[in-house]
Amino acid sequence: MEVSQKIGTQSYLIDKADDIQPVWLEGVETVAITAGASAPEILVQEVIAYLQSKGYGSVEEVEVMPENVRFGLPEEIVSAIASAPALASGASL
Repeated sequence: MEVSQKIGTQSYLIDKADDIQPVWLEGVETVAITAGASAPEILVQEVIAYLQSKGYGSVEEVEVMPENVRFGLPEEIVSAIASAPALASGASL
């Protein structure tokens, strides 16, 4: 949203499709949707479905920048996984 605003384009930060105000779409021919990596795909699909119901029928997915980010597991989970084989093999606590 911040990038869009910096170049003078109308933009809105929403959490779900219900947040979209119909007045925002008046006179608008093209809508761009961006979502962070943590945004649940179902919410993105609901926004797309809402926009399609308003006449925005053509959807084009554009990858602006490839995401090569990998998130490591927290140390607690890594430790739990490492100890799992010992527990599974019948070792007592």
